[in-house]
Amino acid sequence: MKKILLCTLLLASTGYISLARGEKDRDENVSIYKGNMTISAAYGFPSIIRGFLKLKTTRSEYKIYGVGPLMFKFDYMIGNKWSIGLNGAYNFSRISWMDDGYDTTIHGNRPYEYGIEAEEISATVRGNYHFKRTSKLDAYAGIGMGYGRLSLGTYTEAPLNQFSVGYSLPKPLSFEGTVGCRYYVLKNIGIYGEFGLGKSWLLFKKYFLPEAIIQAGLNIKF
Repeated sequence: MKKILLCTLLLASTGYISLARGEKDRDENVSIYKGNMTISAAYGFPSIIRGFLKLKTTRSEYKIYGVGPLMFKFDYMIGNKWSIGLNGAYNFSRISWMDDGYDTTIHGNRPYEYGIEAEEISATVRGNYHFKRTSKLDAYAGIGMGYGRLSLGTYTEAPLNQFSVGYSLPKPLSFEGTVGCRYYVLKNIGIYGEFGLGKSWLLFKKYFLPEAIIQAGLNIKF
């Protein structure tokens, strides 16, 4: 009986201490705590695909265009220090050049645009540890893992030389691991930045390609 009473007292004490700690976080007016949800949108740099193309091609002969990586994040605080979330990323790249094609209006050849496009989409599940929280600041570190899709395609603007070649790589593994910081300018609206492997691929279980080493954007808290 004494052992049961002692265990009950210990459990009650532990619950009281946990509750007191939670209340303490509220009293300290920290920026984020258990139960909060956040959504984020950001732009990442660099894109490894476009970086490689710019390094290996001549700008006078080829045009390289792209958008992204664009980062989208949802995060839920499962405790005052830990959160779990779902992250997504999108990246689009294009390399184009001019070549002759037949024009029916002039009954002869003239330059048309030809090109290759690459599209990247990834989704990862991520866990974060929030190691520093103040009334305005939330500093954290986290890692994530998931899958993605990489697809390649060709195009041309020449009406009589139409062709289409599409190729999707086997679903690559996607990884991320960054250190970040959010600063709330308003109560529920802030800016954030992260540094590290914002998005990376493991292709054919052999080739490792990192992207979005630096990212920055907007964060909204609920």
